[in-house]
Order: sequence, then structure tokens, then C-alpha cells
Amino acid sequence: SQSHANALHLLAHLFAESMNHQHLNFFFFRLISTLFYAGKIVLCIDFVVFCLRLMAIFTISRTLGPKIIIVKRMMMDMFFFLFLLSIWVVAYGVAKQGILINNDSRLDWIFRGAVYEPYLTIFGNFPTNIDITFDINSCSMSGTDPLKPKCPVLDDNQNPVFPEWLTITLLCVYLLFANILLLNLLIAIFNFTFEEVQDNTDRIWKFQRYELIKEYHSRPAAPPPFIILSHIYLLISKMVMCRQSTTSKEFKNELPQAEDEELLSWESLMKDRYLLTTQQEQSQSMEQRILDTAQK
Repeated sequence: SQSHANALHLLAHLFAESMNHQHLNFFFFRLISTLFYAGKIVLCIDFVVFCLRLMAIFTISRTLGPKIIIVKRMMMDMFFFLFLLSIWVVAYGVAKQGILINNDSRLDWIFRGAVYEPYLTIFGNFPTNIDITFDINSCSMSGTDPLKPKCPVLDDNQNPVFPEWLTITLLCVYLLFANILLLNLLIAIFNFTFEEVQDNTDRIWKFQRYELIKEYHSRPAAPPPFIILSHIYLLISKMVMCRQSTTSKEFKNELPQAEDEELLSWESLMKDRYLLTTQQEQSQSMEQRILDTAQK
């Protein structure tokens, strides 16, 4: 829904804004030797967010802008798709883990067997311990080896006791719904999103361009890390000089007479172009051609 999409957009915006200031955290982390590696990890994540943030620059392009909007909307669609996919992943993973493994106390390997391995199965990494041909040397009997998963339930002759027909059936049903049904549903959702944006490319691009100009208009001009100087100046202007912050200013609400007349003439020109384009589309449509032929 629109409210969910707005919430996701707000969360992504807040996350990007918080990551824009992580370079300062890395600077302070470098002053402490024990936190240097932690600062390096934060900087690596910040670099990923910075590269993704560069996509916002290309929204001003008439060609690339709509494509970036398509990617954003597809990411929102994929978020809700992952909710459906997680139900199947957890359902199959927990059932498989409960049938194969008995009393494994290691949380990391429980999570790996119940969530991580079923997720990788969608991409073709099939589990090797669901039938009787698995290698007993690839697992730990007691579950104490931190580098190996715990072995499935075995009998006195070191043979698996789990029902092989059941584990294979569960895998087949899981792949049937996850790989065929849900992935094709995701493709159909992506196709609908692409067609919806493609039909309104010019209109969406203009609104996106306006939002980008409005965003940069309300921000300080200095780039990071010099943006801290702009924040200090704004703080002094607000607290000492009692001056209104420039970041809160919007566009002009009233224009001079010359600019107002120019804007009205531009709006009139755009209206005539829109009406002309609409008439051309109607005249070129198949239904209109049939009506013209019938009238003749």
C-alpha cells in the first residue's frame, strides 16, 4: 500500500542520512587502537551506502531517472515478497532441522540449518544430509566441533534413522512453491511495476526532478566532511544572531510580475503541448481509426 511504501521510503532516507555521518565516527574510532577494526567495518558499510546514494544524482536525467525509480519501486515490491518467502523458508527449514538433528545447542548452527541453508536452496545449493548417501565425515557426532554441523540422528550401526522419503518430499514441495510459484509471482510484480512507471515516465521524472532540486535547495552547500562548518554556522546564526535557518527555507511563494507572467506563458505553452499530444494519441489509436472509417 501507499502508506507502507512511504514508511519504507522514510526508513531508507533516515538510514542513508545516518550513514552520511559515519565518516566522523570512523575518524574518532581511529584515535582508539582497540576500535580501529570496528571503525573500518563501519567505513566499508558507509562506502556501500555512499555508492547507492550516488544513484540519486542520476534521477535528474530524463533517461536514467525513470529507470532508477523503477529500481526503487521494485525494491519495495521485493521487501513484501521477502515476507511471503520467509514463511516458506522458515516452515521448511524448521521442519528439516527438527527431523534431521536432535538436541543441537549451538544457536549459530541452528540458525544456519533452519534459515540460511533453506534460503540457499532456492539458488541451487541443495542440502547433502537429507538422504542416506551423506558423508559422515562432514559433520560432528557430538556437535562440539565449531566448524562442522551436527550429524543427523543415527542408529547403532551408524545409519541414519530419519525417513528419507519424507525429507526428499519436503524438499520437492518447498522447491515447487519457492522456485516456481513465488519467483514467478515476483517476476509478475516486477513486470507490473515496470509497465506502470513506463506509461508515466515523463510525469514521474518531472516530479522526481522537483523533489531532488527541493532537497538540495534545503541543504548546506559544503560537502562532507566540511559540512560540519555549515552546521556550526547555522547553529551560531540560530542561537546567537536569532536568524532563521537557511535549511528551513522553501521556494518562493510569490514571484515578481515579470517572472509571474513568464511562468504563466510557460504553463500555457505546456498545456497546449499536452493537449496536442493527447489529440495525436487519440487520432493514432485503433479505436479512433475504426470510428473515422465508419463515419466515412
